Amino acid sequence: MWLGDEETLQEKEVKRVLREPAKVRVGKSGLSEGVISEIRRHLEKEGVVKVKVLKTALRETDVNEVATETAKKLNAELVDVRGHTFTLRHRKRE
Repeated sequence: MWLGDEETLQEKEVKRVLREPAKVRVGKSGLSEGVISEIRRHLEKEGVVKVKVLKTALRETDVNEVATETAKKLNAELVDVRGHTFTLRHRKRE
């Protein structure tokens, strides 16, 4: 649920990112420190990031597991999972 002007801006940002191609790709090396730091950089800069998981990264896991693990590592909110792509949003600091 979106309440207030600030939330409306966040909703618009999420919708914009959902229309764009993924900014980060997870390859056969999986969730390496380099990939995690790249996702963190995008979250800090833009607040929302779209990540594509390549088939080579899905040998022993699935997209939902990768998305959930990434969100936990970065303390981010998992917004959407579609196919091999997921979207994360930076959580507000309390």
